[in-house]
Amino acid sequence: MNHPAAVTEFVRPLSGILLDLYSAENLEDFRKRALSMVKQEFGGELTCHNEINLANGDSLSALSDTISAFPVLRPAFFEHVEQHPSVQHILKANGSVTTALKTSDFVSQRRWRNSGLYADFYKPLADVRFQLTIGQRIGDQLIFFAVSRRHRDFSENERALLTGLRPHFIQAYRNAAARSELARLRAESAAPPESGSVDGEAAAFALMTRFGLSRRESEVLKTMAAGKTNEEIARTLGISLSTVKTRIEGIFRRLGVTTRTAAALRVLRDN
Repeated sequence: MNHPAAVTEFVRPLSGILLDLYSAENLEDFRKRALSMVKQEFGGELTCHNEINLANGDSLSALSDTISAFPVLRPAFFEHVEQHPSVQHILKANGSVTTALKTSDFVSQRRWRNSGLYADFYKPLADVRFQLTIGQRIGDQLIFFAVSRRHRDFSENERALLTGLRPHFIQAYRNAAARSELARLRAESAAPPESGSVDGEAAAFALMTRFGLSRRESEVLKTMAAGKTNEEIARTLGISLSTVKTRIEGIFRRLGVTTRTAAALRVLRDN
């Protein structure tokens, strides 16, 4: 059995854990990093990251370890998801749950093991009897992490550790989602223009009009949205690095954003 670190601090320094989470390049990378970290810090037989689109029913699940039966058993989870007390509590609280939740907060072991969710999904999957969950509803998206064990419940110390990580999970997920969307939009914007059109002729003027930018600010924003670094922007536009930084500060104020990713998304989403 995989034993967790039942200690008063994390196995790794918190700074290293957070750097790892926030360094995720995209959603797939975030899922892998988060699952690996939770598994390392808390142990257990099963660690799972889930995303459910409540508007259209699309869903995604990722495990820390490969379980061959998971694809076959996965539909049973959604057949009985209304029996999952932590997930239902997160949904009903609509974002106000800030602590990690144990299944034992809501149901006894007898009731848990008499449920269809346990019988049809968790027992054949990994005989999961105890679970610690964090989650958040973000618009129509429900995001939650669950670390599970077979032989003993989670301690209050472990609940506190995962509760402390929760806001960082949420923010790191948002950051990774934005980076994934930005990569997709950049790929789409890089597609060849339609026959007979000249790509980008009025792009700077369009940005000036939409966001109230100066000519130079619009040129910097257009280049930044394409993924160029400050040094590359300076070389492309033939201006100094300090001028680039000054223009970017002005762009951020005009657009009401604080990061390059957010500024690029404002441009590419509208396109």
